Amino acid sequence: MVRIERPAGLIWFALIALVLLQLIPLPFALWTALPGRELAKTALDLVGEQPWGAISLTPMRTLDSLLMLLCAFAAYVIAAQLDAPGRTTLLTAVLGLMVLSAVLAIAQVGAGSQSPLYFYAITNRDAGVGFFSNANHLGNFLSGGIVLIGWWLAERVSGRRSPATGELFAAGVVLLLFLAAIYTTTSRAGAMFALVALGFAFTLLPLRQLGISRRTAFAGAGALFAIGVSVVVLLLTGVLAGGDFGFTGGETERVELVPELLRIVRDFLPLGTGVGSFDSIYRSYETRDGLQFGYLNQAHNEYLQIPIEFGILGVAALVAGLIWYARRVWQVFRVEPESQTINRQQRAAAMVIIFVIVHSAGDYPLRTDGFAVYFAMLCAMLTPPIASRRHGGGRIGRASGPRIDNTMPGLSYS
Repeated sequence: MVRIERPAGLIWFALIALVLLQLIPLPFALWTALPGRELAKTALDLVGEQPWGAISLTPMRTLDSLLMLLCAFAAYVIAAQLDAPGRTTLLTAVLGLMVLSAVLAIAQVGAGSQSPLYFYAITNRDAGVGFFSNANHLGNFLSGGIVLIGWWLAERVSGRRSPATGELFAAGVVLLLFLAAIYTTTSRAGAMFALVALGFAFTLLPLRQLGISRRTAFAGAGALFAIGVSVVVLLLTGVLAGGDFGFTGGETERVELVPELLRIVRDFLPLGTGVGSFDSIYRSYETRDGLQFGYLNQAHNEYLQIPIEFGILGVAALVAGLIWYARRVWQVFRVEPESQTINRQQRAAAMVIIFVIVHSAGDYPLRTDGFAVYFAMLCAMLTPPIASRRHGGGRIGRASGPRIDNTMPGLSYS
């Protein structure tokens, strides 16, 4: 029987229902009465047609987005069914995929911009992208991988006095691999996230098993952090890497777009334009001064694109999701855990999710299928795993802290 927690389940079902609502055909008179349909009505009047229309102004793209959302929901449900050992296996598999993606990114840069190792027609051919199309997304992905290195090492030495030399060597090699791959992305966000990820990974390390005193650990961490900050500053200011990490002015242009994006939000309230419609809608607002060979396929600001495409209901779902995340993080970090294994998994997932939340203010990682599935899996990691029976008997430890969720109607929750 499928088991998911009620708060997260309600948010998922609300999102899916909202996208389905945007696809329901409406009579022409009702459809044209919705805010923001004046231009579409004028065009249809010119050709003498009065078809039914959905809330979404780009129904086929909304249908594509619905399919992606269902894939992410399936990933959430599957991950939520796993017990603690199953989640350990899943996180280890994700870490392995990150290693492959990092190796691919380095190979892409080494082979040049025309390398067949780039899998997408539209991509950053001057940088490492791994299995993604966007270099920034790889930088985010591998920054999360740095956190998972700390989790993996802690998991491997759990219950032991000291880690094996091979495990320490493997963790060090993978860390250097990830840092090298992030360097190939020339992603400013990736560089800053990598620095933060090193701090997050440090908090997961089993200092006692490593034979490191707390004072020595914090002194060493402080020194490494200072070095890391210096390196990142030199990268961002163009002193290192030939200016590849330097600011190009695109950040200012995105900030200047905010008033125009807010205007689109206002024009289409309260129902929005339909998920997946931003590209088409923005073209009707783009000024002559803003025309260029490139195009703005996404708003590069999820917190403005959601109200544009989903309207007020989308904002409500976003707020509910952030509250759910904050509630889960509070439980993971502030409540005495009943299982260290589960607590480590949840802490690692909570840290990695922060990168996605922050990055979404200046990019669109969750608009890609792979990242959406990855994010959904991380969210499932924050929920208590299903207690499994061993040989018809005992249960493994529950998630950190007291049970705070109820059963989803029609489903069971353990």
